[in-house]
Amino acid sequence: MSRDGLRRGNVCGAGRTLLGWLNVLAVAGGLISAGSMLANGGEEPAEPATGTPVKSGTPEPAASAPAGGASEAAVDAQRVALMNGRNASRISLKPDLSAKPGVLAAAPSTAATESPIGRAIRTIKECQAKFQTVSDYTCLFYKRERVNRRMTPQFVMAMKERTRPKSIYFKFEGPYRGREAIYVEGRNQGRILAHDVGITKFLAGTMELEPTSSRAMEENRHPIYEAGIGALIETIVRRWVSELSPEESVVMFDPDMMIGDRNCLMIESIHPERKPHFFFHKVRLYIDTEHNLPIRFEAYDWPKHKDAEPELIEEYSYTNLKLNVGLGEADFDAANRQYSFGRF
Repeated sequence: MSRDGLRRGNVCGAGRTLLGWLNVLAVAGGLISAGSMLANGGEEPAEPATGTPVKSGTPEPAASAPAGGASEAAVDAQRVALMNGRNASRISLKPDLSAKPGVLAAAPSTAATESPIGRAIRTIKECQAKFQTVSDYTCLFYKRERVNRRMTPQFVMAMKERTRPKSIYFKFEGPYRGREAIYVEGRNQGRILAHDVGITKFLAGTMELEPTSSRAMEENRHPIYEAGIGALIETIVRRWVSELSPEESVVMFDPDMMIGDRNCLMIESIHPERKPHFFFHKVRLYIDTEHNLPIRFEAYDWPKHKDAEPELIEEYSYTNLKLNVGLGEADFDAANRQYSFGRF
C-alpha cells in the first residue's frame, strides 16, 4: 500500500467524523475487555444482549458469603437466549444473589474443602495457563459498553488475534459493515490503522490513530491493546486475587450454561456493598468447558436504589472461537488484498 494511502487522524475534518466509530476499537481485555463504536442515542436497557447464555439444568450451589448468619439458598436460573444478529430474544439470568448471603451447600469438587473463592481463582488461573498454549485465534466478537451513562449499540465484528506480538484485526459485520482496523504491538509507531466506509473512506483513506488519544478513546472504556481473551483473563486474575474475600464477596457456580452450542461453567462474583477498591458490583464469567477459556464476560454496577436491578456496565462475547489457526503477517497487514484499506 502506498504511503499516500495513510493519513493521520488530525489531517482533515473527515478524520474527525470517522473517529466516532473507532471507540469500539478500544475493546476491553480486562473487565473490560476488547472498546466501543458508539452511536449517540437513547439509553439502552442494561440487560445482557448477544452472547448471553442459555441455562439448562440446576445450578451448582456453591457460594462464599459475607460474615453473618449462614443459610441454604436454592439457585433458580432462567433461560437466556444467545442473540446471533437474527434472533433478538433475551432473558436475564436471575436471581441476583447479592441480596442472599448465606453459605450454600457445596457440590462435589476436586477438593472437598476448597472454598468457592479458592475454586474461582484456581479456575481462572487454569484458563491463564491454557491461554499460554494459544498462538492465535479467530472469532465473532460481540460487545456493548456503558459510557457517559449511555449504553452503546451492540457491535458485531469478525476478529483475529495473534498473541506474540499482540496483533488484532477487526472487520465490522454490523452496524457499519465493512469498517476495518488493525493494531500490531511495536509496529506502525504503535498506532491503529483504520478506515471507514462510503464517502468518509474516500475523503480520509486509511488513518493512523494513537490508541489512547482523546479521539480514539472518545466514548470508550478501554484501548484496543486491552482487547481479546488473553487480556480479559489477566485482568480477572488480578482483580479476583486482590478483591475476593469471604467477608465482602459472594461467589457461585453454574456448570450448565450454554453460549450458542458451547457448554460453559458460569462463575458469578458479587460485592454486596460498594467499596472504593471494588470495580464492579457483580461479574459473570462464562468459561467454555472444552477450550477451558472464557468466551463471555458481563459486569454490573451497584443498584441505584433498593428495588433497582444492577445496571450493565460492559459485556463481551467471543463466539465461533477457533484456536491456533496459523495466522500470519498478512492477516495484520493493511496491504492484504483481501482487506479494503486505502482510499479506493
